[in-house]
Amino acid sequence: MEYQRAFETVAGGFVAPTRVTGIPGDLAGCVYRADGSKVALSERFGGHRGDMLRSVNPDRMPRPEGAPVMKGRGLYLGHFMGDHYGHFITETLSTFWILEPMPAAGFDYVLFHPFVFGQAMREHARHSLRAFGIDEGRVRFVGPEAAGFEELVVPERLLRLNQSADPSLRRVYRRLTAPLERPGPPGERLYLSRRRLNARRSERVVANEVRIEAIFARRGFRVVYPEETGFEAQLRLYCNAAVLAGPSGSALHNSLFMREGTRVVELGDPRYRGEPSPTQALCDALAGVRSDFVPFAGRQFGRRWTMLVDTRHLEAELDRIGLAPTGPGAAARPSPLSWARDAGEVAYRSVRPTIHGLARSAYGRLRRAAGRG
Repeated sequence: MEYQRAFETVAGGFVAPTRVTGIPGDLAGCVYRADGSKVALSERFGGHRGDMLRSVNPDRMPRPEGAPVMKGRGLYLGHFMGDHYGHFITETLSTFWILEPMPAAGFDYVLFHPFVFGQAMREHARHSLRAFGIDEGRVRFVGPEAAGFEELVVPERLLRLNQSADPSLRRVYRRLTAPLERPGPPGERLYLSRRRLNARRSERVVANEVRIEAIFARRGFRVVYPEETGFEAQLRLYCNAAVLAGPSGSALHNSLFMREGTRVVELGDPRYRGEPSPTQALCDALAGVRSDFVPFAGRQFGRRWTMLVDTRHLEAELDRIGLAPTGPGAAARPSPLSWARDAGEVAYRSVRPTIHGLARSAYGRLRRAAGRG
């Protein structure tokens, strides 16, 4: 199916609320016309290649009796995913193209369906709304019950998760980065580490990432911890970077903000069985960057996907794709003292997810027992 960059102006229709049967499960919630027919442009594309929510909305729905009516002219921008960085920059921003031909000032309100991540307005969401002229005070969310509207503009979503994207969506990302691009060609190499994020979370821990950081540092990369960097500062880094590297995941989706012709190095995740992340492949293609993929080699264990990367394999792969050690300290290897120090961190990060899981399970049993008491 080709993208048309279409939109529909709907008069006197209504919006059905978000309903989720579970994760994985079915997702309902979209826009309907006055006659009860579904506006297909308003439906999220879901359930493809590992996405855990399949969109299920009836083609027709009876108009709800006595539903409140939103006055004025509104703009529907799909599902709001402000509490999940990766889904926000891919899915939520996929409707923002409409704000070029139809500026936000021409609408009385902007409407979103809430998603499973909630309605939190994080810094990246606030910055993006401001960049496109959207007053946060005019943002509305579909509530737990159906609601009518006088007039609502519904644009096509130019990205279908894990499936395809329209190249014209690149203009949305350029609008965010254009004021931050420095003159001249991009030049810096950045490694996006999950190490400090993993200090707080127990899912997908790369236990020996301290050693991976050292490998990339010897190859001229600056190690960046995205969660500790403001959104605008991140955009400035990405749009001026020549190479972006890191494990599969939301941080690497920032390739969307890179300039065309730059380079991304994805360190594979065992979840994808030797293949690149489908979302990452989509981001790289949309941005027009060169993609290098390093398949995962090492050990993966536990229900929380703890990983130990085979660093010798990683170094060989980086050499193969032309990212050899560089600079005065290129030939230097970690001292025995630093290896001993790092070994303690690796051991701790290897066992902590399991301990954390056991502790949560025990706490859950205690709460259930207290509830029965």
